[in-house]
Amino acid sequence: MIRQLPLILLLPALLVLVVWFDEPAPRSDFTWSSSSDVFTLDPQRMSYLTDMRVGSALYEGLVRFDPEQGLFVPGAATSWERSADGRSWTFHLRPDARWSDGSPVTAWDFAWSWMRLLTPDTAASYSSLFFPIRGARECWKHRNEQLKAFSERDFLDDRERIVAARRLWDDHEDRFSREVGIEVVDESTLVVHLEQPLPWLLDLLAFTPASPVYRPSVEGWPTADDPDQPWHRRDIPEWDDRAFVKIDPASGRLFQDHRWARPGRLVGNGPYLLDSWRYKRDLRLVASPTWHDADGVACETITKRTIEDPNTAVLAFESGALDWLNGVNVDYRVDMIEQQDLGHRNDIHVVPAFATDFFSFNCRPTLPGGRLNPFADPAVRRAFALTVDRDSIVEHVTRLNEPIATTLVPPGSIPGYESPRGLDRDPDRARSELAAAGWIDRDGDGLVESEDGSLFPITTLLYTTNTPRFKRMAIALREQWETELGVRIELVGKGSKFYRNDLREGDFMIARGTWYGDYGDPTTFLDLCRTGDGNNSRGFTDPMIDAALDEASTESDPSRRLKMLADVERRLFTESLPMVPICQVVDVHMFDPDRISGLSSHPRQIHQFWKVAVDDGGARGAAAP
Repeated sequence: MIRQLPLILLLPALLVLVVWFDEPAPRSDFTWSSSSDVFTLDPQRMSYLTDMRVGSALYEGLVRFDPEQGLFVPGAATSWERSADGRSWTFHLRPDARWSDGSPVTAWDFAWSWMRLLTPDTAASYSSLFFPIRGARECWKHRNEQLKAFSERDFLDDRERIVAARRLWDDHEDRFSREVGIEVVDESTLVVHLEQPLPWLLDLLAFTPASPVYRPSVEGWPTADDPDQPWHRRDIPEWDDRAFVKIDPASGRLFQDHRWARPGRLVGNGPYLLDSWRYKRDLRLVASPTWHDADGVACETITKRTIEDPNTAVLAFESGALDWLNGVNVDYRVDMIEQQDLGHRNDIHVVPAFATDFFSFNCRPTLPGGRLNPFADPAVRRAFALTVDRDSIVEHVTRLNEPIATTLVPPGSIPGYESPRGLDRDPDRARSELAAAGWIDRDGDGLVESEDGSLFPITTLLYTTNTPRFKRMAIALREQWETELGVRIELVGKGSKFYRNDLREGDFMIARGTWYGDYGDPTTFLDLCRTGDGNNSRGFTDPMIDAALDEASTESDPSRRLKMLADVERRLFTESLPMVPICQVVDVHMFDPDRISGLSSHPRQIHQFWKVAVDDGGARGAAAP
């Protein structure tokens, strides 16, 4: 099927493919690819879908979400029950749960791992999702206050500083164990106490960041005399004897060296082990003999390849190098879909996703370097949102005719939730909003100026270069904004790693974004707009929005609660506009259904790799007859 590639793209893609295969790794039972590499294998720090897909193979939380049944099924826990008031959940761990080094998985592993997740020092993106656990928010706040006070103290010398910093950490650990509602009853029983009932708690506990990690591995403890002994029964090594953690005497924070999450060091409790990882090349998993259902693993080996160039990725699939291409981003994918509709192929799969494409505004008062930020004004953000022609983008730019989105939660994706309507295209109102913010074309040159005659700052629009989709969307938005608003837009394309860093540092004015919902509740999207949320890269803050989200979290009536959240979303996308939604994501994948089974078509894109099976009787990459 290589002949289906446009000839002008074939030779460059072949050259890249040859270079890419210059050091071939062992052939795995199942090989898949995505355009970006894994960012981290520390589950508490994961925030990207690719990371979580690999993470779900290396680790196992208390429960798992089964996309085929739409139910939560046992993971590391075999059973659980909820108290009558819904504020306490008791989980019973399976007796045969083992870490990959053979030691038992216990309730202490979850308690310690969740302390990592709920400690500011870890810099986890999803910590705030778990603040409904009793005392978690207060303990987090106290730790931050401790660190702030520490940074303002004067010390006689470095030794006094180190002693004080370690004492602060000991105080934090003690406070967490006493005040946060994570109760270890015994090695196989864990109780979670909540501030108020949380209908989607199981969804959170099935989320990869809630997976356990093995403390001796994460901290780099010396080898144990008895490896079968649970770590909580051993003496905790002194700080100098822990290879991967230390207390930073300058800031007082716990510094964590993430080399523990590398081949040969990573200890997991999931169905697979990390065999190798070559950055921006490939990552290989092998079945874990210690997993409780090791006999049920269909593929003994799995390789995840990173192929940034979309044409090379398609060529790799069609040449037989890949079994599953996760994300078809070539310019001609619409043509490939049309071929499938005509019955000329059967390996293209279009899946509406629990996700939204949007462009974020940097909402901070100033930009890096201290420059004033015009997008700190919601009127400016509304002006840019009101100019967007979404219909044109999905029809002529993406050409997939995705459902357009004026709000963030995909309509109809959550039972009982009625999505509000955001701002539709209205260029006249857009110019009025911009004028209300003080930006008017005062000299008739087609560009807007402030009262002192200063031109509206050149606006940088950041996008990722790993797919032409976002560049084309950025080009279309530049044309719409420059034409209708009289502003100047500069496109900035960067690779995924540098793009992520710019988002984290707030070094952008407008940036492309995509968000996949993590659990079946509107807050999985709306919490992106909470002050201080780990995924609020926009720096958006609104005390009234925060208060409304807090109020909804305490509402016990499910129907009323969803209406409250819908009102929050209405206010966000008709008044505040921290981002401008574009469309619901439609994922396009490639795999041969005659060869590959076990991949899910669920919108939440949760794949259980240990259930994937490959039938080598089929012809790899063959088209339908």
